[in-house]
Amino acid sequence: MPTAKTTRKASPRTRTDGGSWQAEKSHLTQTQILEATMQCLIEIGYAQTTTDKIAQKARVSRGAMTHHFKSRAAVFAAAAKYITELRAQEYDDAVGKVKALSGGVPVLENMRDTIMLLQKYYARPSFIALHELMRGARTDKALNEVMVPLEEALDRKISATILNRFPIWGEVPQSSELLRDLIFSTLQGIAIDPVGFVKGARLQRLLDLLAEVSQAEFERAHKEVRAGTGAARPQRAAKRGAA
Repeated sequence: MPTAKTTRKASPRTRTDGGSWQAEKSHLTQTQILEATMQCLIEIGYAQTTTDKIAQKARVSRGAMTHHFKSRAAVFAAAAKYITELRAQEYDDAVGKVKALSGGVPVLENMRDTIMLLQKYYARPSFIALHELMRGARTDKALNEVMVPLEEALDRKISATILNRFPIWGEVPQSSELLRDLIFSTLQGIAIDPVGFVKGARLQRLLDLLAEVSQAEFERAHKEVRAGTGAARPQRAAKRGAA
């Protein structure tokens, strides 16, 4: 399980931004606590992450912890928003590295590059943190109520990023949905495998096969649409799933 530290620098804010030094200090402390919460989720999991452990990891007093977050539920709600926003940004960064499509249509090389970048996206520690929150939401009703809209929003952002970057996928919406489910589910499974059997050459063979299957499905659907035999179908509604 990844344990590498995942740290984002808070955006600097000064008096000239219309805030106060006290507001800036409060913002930095909250960010410090949310980063610590994410690290606890990565290192010890949802069930073992307590407010005391978060405070220790953040190096803040118990009083400072309760001043900013009144309960464990409150800090998890804030952390869920923080982590899903981070995942959206990381997805934008990953997709932004995909090579431009020749003529706007992906070829096998593009598909391979995309899947390799997405595999790295799911290998990020932030995915483990999000996955731990999802696990917790299965039995924690309050956390579930927080997670569902956040995951749906993240799913919509990912879909929009794909269409903005590669409009061609809007021509084959049903295949786009199918391939997203296939690729994302496969890569998520690899990322959370505690044993890690699928690695090295074995992982590369799987990623190559995933690229070949995905490219074949895209080419089939695209050919049908261009020939006028494939019906354009509406994009799916957002659904739950770690992203």
